[in-house]
Amino acid sequence: MADVSSVLGALSPKRVSVLYLLVLIVVIFGITIPDLFLSEITFQSVARSQAIVGILALAALLPFVAGEFDISLGTNLALSVILVAWMSNNHPGLGVWTMCLIAVLVSAFVGLVNGILVGKLGINSFIATLGTSQILAAIALKISNNEQVLSSLPQTFEDLGQGRTFGVPNGLFVTLALGLLVWYVLQYTKVGRHLYASGFNREAARLSGVRTERVVIGSFVAAGAVAGLAGVVFIAQVGTFNNSIGMPFLFPAYAAVFLGATQFNLRPNVWGTLLAIFTLALGVQGLQLSSSGSGFWITPLFNGIALVAAVMFSRRQNARTTTQVEPTDPAGPHPTDLAADNPTTGRDPQALSR
Repeated sequence: MADVSSVLGALSPKRVSVLYLLVLIVVIFGITIPDLFLSEITFQSVARSQAIVGILALAALLPFVAGEFDISLGTNLALSVILVAWMSNNHPGLGVWTMCLIAVLVSAFVGLVNGILVGKLGINSFIATLGTSQILAAIALKISNNEQVLSSLPQTFEDLGQGRTFGVPNGLFVTLALGLLVWYVLQYTKVGRHLYASGFNREAARLSGVRTERVVIGSFVAAGAVAGLAGVVFIAQVGTFNNSIGMPFLFPAYAAVFLGATQFNLRPNVWGTLLAIFTLALGVQGLQLSSSGSGFWITPLFNGIALVAAVMFSRRQNARTTTQVEPTDPAGPHPTDLAADNPTTGRDPQALSR
């Protein structure tokens, strides 16, 4: 009976609601438009287009776990794209992999700037990264002269970005490999425990020996580097920069992060985020295929509704968690007591510094 109860608990809609939504989407569109929806082209298109969103969502997840937002990730991606395109035209002797490394390092430096503004200077992360995003947009526009820029990348590099392995777009392998790495770091390393502790209660984590300032700065640096990697994958797929890229990827990425945070262990996590990305993408694809018109309005509408619903559900879950750990002592708990009860780490506060 205990095993049955644990299985039923793991499959509860409260824990895997996105999985049920995915099944519902496939069933509905599989019945109504089977020839269009249940085709290899549909799933290949979703896998290829959402690889970039998936990488950017993993970038957004890192500071989000630490309790912060990075709104500059979209323009950081765009900066990476224009840097590779510009270098391929003006400095082809560098070599394509050197160009990619430079772009990722520049994006990581942008993350460092964001981290210092937030972690060291104490500026609100939303405001700081919103301002940074505008600076990055200006730099990208200056480099491109507000024009479309065609890259001069080697054909082998573009073939790698646009190609498939075992019928799966190569970009998706990058997303999954990065997802495995981020999952391992968050789940099994001291860095991951410190990220979760800082996000749940930063003051309690600090009093427990966690260097929260470094944790926050490091999360922004890692997020910037991953955004730069997303730009590299994008330029490999498309081979072109235009001033409309970047920001359109940010909204679905954060929608997936919020929705994924309500899945599995009811805290921000990698697999809930990636599952949410492809569930939302399939929902959008099904609505577009079934629409009699162009359906250009479907993507923002669907993602907007999903984001609002995810935030509402997340707030309900947080309220329940807070009620469960609320102390009965009228004098109030010491911050280290809250850290000991932290459901996101499941560890004694002294273990955080080990």
